Amino acid sequence: MIVPVARVIRLGLLLTLALAVPALAISAGLRGGTGALSAALGLAIVVAFFTISKLAVGAVARRAPHLLLPAALGTYALKIAVLGVVLLGLQDSSALDLPAFAWSIFGGVFAWMGAELWVATHTRVPFFDPERPGAWDPARRPPTR
Repeated sequence: MIVPVARVIRLGLLLTLALAVPALAISAGLRGGTGALSAALGLAIVVAFFTISKLAVGAVARRAPHLLLPAALGTYALKIAVLGVVLLGLQDSSALDLPAFAWSIFGGVFAWMGAELWVATHTRVPFFDPERPGAWDPARRPPTR
């Protein structure tokens, strides 16, 4: 079992929104409009990165739980490749303020990791599959002497 996807996404979006207000204000104050736009872009990339993972892995967990690990690793590899292409495209952009962009990504990643950790530690998820055929049945215990 995995933790509920909707709870992680909802909490991650709330934390990102709470982080966006001071991040955009500080970036705008210190780096101008370019800094604010760069911070917004960084947070948008973080939201997309984590949301795509949660939706993809959650869908696979419901339909084919035995494919969960390949789906998670494949989704991650695809996201990293797309992120690399995006970052290479932004590499020489004069419209991007790198410090504001980087710090907003840094904060956003920690916000989403915190959301995942909080949901995982505050959700009762069994570490076994109770509906699994052939699971241990107390009625089939060996006789005691």
